[in-house]
Amino acid sequence: MSWTTEPIVPCVRDEEHLVLHWEERMILAAREPTFQDYFANLQEGMVTAISLLGSAAGYLWLAANIWGAYLARSSYDPSPSLTSWVGSGVLLISAILAFVWRGSRLRLAAHLLAWGILGAVACAVLGIASLASAAAYLFIVPILFASALLSQTAFALVAGAAFVLTLEAGLGRAGISLGFAEVGSPMVTLALVTLAAWLSTRRLYTALQWVWSGYEQARHNETVARDRQAELERTLKALDEASYRLERANYLLAIARDQAEEARRLKQQFAQTVSHELRTPLNLIVGFTELMIQSPEYYGEQLSARYLRDLRIVHRNACHLQTLVNDVLDLARLEAAQMALVQEEADPAALVREAVNTARSLIESQGLALRLDIEPDLPPLWVDPTRIRQVLFNLLNNAARFTDKGSVTVSVRRREALVIFSVADTGTGIPEGQLGLIFDDFHQADGGTQRRHDGAGLGLAISKRFVALHGGHIWVESQVGVGSTFYFSLPVAREDWDATTMPPTVRAAGAISGAESEKPVLLAVTRSLAASTMLARYVHGCNTVIAPDLAQAQTAAARLLPQAVVVDQAERTWTPGDLEEIARAWGIPQTPVMACPLPGEGSMAQRLEVEGYLVKPISRQALWDVLRQFGEKVDHVLVVDDAEDFVQLMGRLLDSPVRRYRMTSAYSGQEALAMMQRRRPDLVLLDIRLPDISGPELVKQMRARPEWRDIPIVIVTAQDEPDVQESQPGSITIARGAPWVSAEVIRWVQNLVGVTAMPALRPAVGLPAPVEPPRAPVR
Repeated sequence: MSWTTEPIVPCVRDEEHLVLHWEERMILAAREPTFQDYFANLQEGMVTAISLLGSAAGYLWLAANIWGAYLARSSYDPSPSLTSWVGSGVLLISAILAFVWRGSRLRLAAHLLAWGILGAVACAVLGIASLASAAAYLFIVPILFASALLSQTAFALVAGAAFVLTLEAGLGRAGISLGFAEVGSPMVTLALVTLAAWLSTRRLYTALQWVWSGYEQARHNETVARDRQAELERTLKALDEASYRLERANYLLAIARDQAEEARRLKQQFAQTVSHELRTPLNLIVGFTELMIQSPEYYGEQLSARYLRDLRIVHRNACHLQTLVNDVLDLARLEAAQMALVQEEADPAALVREAVNTARSLIESQGLALRLDIEPDLPPLWVDPTRIRQVLFNLLNNAARFTDKGSVTVSVRRREALVIFSVADTGTGIPEGQLGLIFDDFHQADGGTQRRHDGAGLGLAISKRFVALHGGHIWVESQVGVGSTFYFSLPVAREDWDATTMPPTVRAAGAISGAESEKPVLLAVTRSLAASTMLARYVHGCNTVIAPDLAQAQTAAARLLPQAVVVDQAERTWTPGDLEEIARAWGIPQTPVMACPLPGEGSMAQRLEVEGYLVKPISRQALWDVLRQFGEKVDHVLVVDDAEDFVQLMGRLLDSPVRRYRMTSAYSGQEALAMMQRRRPDLVLLDIRLPDISGPELVKQMRARPEWRDIPIVIVTAQDEPDVQESQPGSITIARGAPWVSAEVIRWVQNLVGVTAMPALRPAVGLPAPVEPPRAPVR
């Protein structure tokens, strides 16, 4: 599945959007109305209403004056006074001008309208002399309008003018003698109206200020909320895009991880396949050269010393290639976390002495002095002795190869909770630039097109992994021309390794003591080394005790009280009654006893109905150990293998001065059956992989013939360890001496469901099914 996506440039777009949003905000902020704008709008409305009302009143007043003047001409009624004409004109003109100027000159229009109304009322009061005291109350109108149209100062001026005009109107009518009815009552009324208008206007202004303050706060909150919402939207958009990128990155990472896992698997498979393919020719080279060196008389005449010297060179280099192949296999297993550690309590001083004794001849043959410096009273270590000896031997081998003269010193010291091993030499040293690469795979300090020393550069890489599996650390200190010192540390206390390294405990029966007894004990009864290795590799979190037979297992069970017992069905089939009897006889009636087929030589021999099992490369000693099991009755051996060189090597190994076997050979299954019909062999060495018929199928055909049923068959294979994915025929039986409780049955069933629901140990990890890529976010 493939797809394309448009390039995403959210930052530029968001920045442009942000700039435009800010410019719009500035424009809106410049045009945002203020409290004065809202008050002016309110004032404009009042000016409009009052001016319209004043215009109508002035128009009616002027019309009344005109009508009065018209009637005065035709009758003896008095015509309107001058003050009446002036008042109506002032009112009409001021109202019209206020209405016209309300939009452009609002303040002038408001003052003009208020003072015009005051003037018109004054003219009306002065024009009605007979009703002057009653007309004085008309000054309430301009006072009320002024309170609504003008500011407080202008309102005070209008009110003051109204008081003066009222007083003037009263004095003009009453003369010197002032009466309350003529002057006082209007004055008091105007004063009360003025006070009431001022108080109401003040409260109105206060209320408006409160409302405006609340409005401003609400508007500010709205602006903040709008900004936060915009910021949140931008953040969500960026988060959405980041989430999409993360999903896509995770998707690509999953693909890359699967590809890397597939590449690692292919590399491991390639290393194992090539190593297994190299074993057969290397075994032939080593076997033939060893025969030629050890038994030259087989070839009829004594070989010359120069010839034997050349053979020894070939033999030595072939053995070196065999070691390299084994190192490649070990490296592949270490990278796949499939290297089993068989742990036991070991004396570090004894480990060093054993490794030094192995390498002593190599070091001293080059004229180097070998020194030991072991601190006394070292604590025991919980390690796999074979792997630690291999680490020490690799370091000693490196020291011997890179040291021309001087000495090699092996030291062991304790530093707090660690035991530190060191191998120092007086060799060429390592350049400082290569110290960080010295533990890499296939790296050598003198790497290049011309190397002074043999080797493939795997010893230190394997040693580093072995030390890491034990929870330790390895490092080097070196100076060119002076020498190098390799150190590695191991913890004194037993480490709780990670389950991926799978280094469980495998001990001989009765070997657990001390703090180990706190862990559960698994007692396994099997003679198969391969089965023991499998349990050591894949069963963790417990002390696994191996017993070769029932007698030793019973002794171990009485002392260790195991939590589980596994019995191999390679030699016999166990019934539930047999397992119950075992639990009762061993004194562990509450312990479940499980009988099942375990992979290994015994189970494979039992499944194939053969009597022996050999793993390539095959040495003379291994072949003779198998042949001795059948005694003197074996004389004629049929070798069935499609590799002619291997068949010839078997002929050389079987033709020995000590015991000469008669050998016939076949290179396919059909040829083997034909030869057996012509001449019955005493034993068959059978390769498990043949070009026409598989080894197991050929065994079935041999066993189907009554006359061949008793012929011993020994399987020859290049596979040196059991495959955990290989199917094992047979049943799994679990029993115990005590009755089962319902709760225990439920727990067992639940665990069984969990086991069957999970896939078996994964084999090679391949690419998963195609995964639909994440979709881009909607924009």
